[in-house]
Amino acid sequence: MKVIKANKFVSIIAVLGLVLSIQSCGEQPYYDQAHTFEDQSWDKGDTAIFEVNVDDSVKVHDFILSLRTTKEYLYSDLWIYILVTAPDGTTSKVAQKIPLANPDGSWIGKVSGTLVESRLRFDSKAFPIKGKYVFKLLNATQEESIPYVEDISLRIE
Repeated sequence: MKVIKANKFVSIIAVLGLVLSIQSCGEQPYYDQAHTFEDQSWDKGDTAIFEVNVDDSVKVHDFILSLRTTKEYLYSDLWIYILVTAPDGTTSKVAQKIPLANPDGSWIGKVSGTLVESRLRFDSKAFPIKGKYVFKLLNATQEESIPYVEDISLRIE
């Protein structure tokens, strides 16, 4: 009887180990970093800077922003500027709206406790040349400071 229970226990552990190893085998993102805002406030002078070293100019990547706010966030969206400097010094600047809430006030993103995480895929393309790219994310609103903003992440898959 004890041998059967031991075998059953070993089988359960083996299955759990297999499930965990399969989940961890998923493709890792090419880049994934976050910028945390002091005092949960995105001030005009606070720029989120991400440096990405690129060694492949062929593979197409998805570019994803992830913004975490508290549930006290006051607006239904957030406008940001995305400035990109390529290795050859060329730059681009794009205004991007991150939608956060529906017209009825319900959150679009994933709510966990007091935090809301909103993800936005803003581009899908290959890097044109190899080298270091610098992404700068800036508060593009009219407000000097946007309260209740935890952090913003750049993820490249």
